[in-house]
Amino acid sequence: MQLKHTFITVLFVIVLSITAAGIGACSRVPQIAVEGEEARLSPVLLGVCSIYMSIRNSGNGDDNLLSAEVDIPGTITELHGVKDGKMVRKEKIPIPAKSGVELRPGSMHIMVFKLPRDVQIGNEFTLRLVFERSGEKRVTISINR
Repeated sequence: MQLKHTFITVLFVIVLSITAAGIGACSRVPQIAVEGEEARLSPVLLGVCSIYMSIRNSGNGDDNLLSAEVDIPGTITELHGVKDGKMVRKEKIPIPAKSGVELRPGSMHIMVFKLPRDVQIGNEFTLRLVFERSGEKRVTISINR
């Protein structure tokens, strides 16, 4: 009888521990919001624009922006940063928990190459952002300048 009681107690502790660990893991979820998105045509390069925005994470878990793409066929979209004063391609952009990231000129941003020749100020397109943990977010962006 004592062995059965000990077994039940150990089993109860294991189940309780697994449940508590699962609850703790669930609370570390990112909550991503995108604000202030805008695109600017390059004043120097034809068929190129830069995209800027604020990405906020109000959740308790970190996330990463892994990729971006626009709904314009034939374009190439890349995540960029700046290193030693020069623009460099980035594989991902970290989005820390309870914080955010500003994509802005001279810093991290998104570049779109091979835009059609007829793209101009006022045109709109959809930007698809892919996050490691939060999945996909779509935003409509207008080319401002």
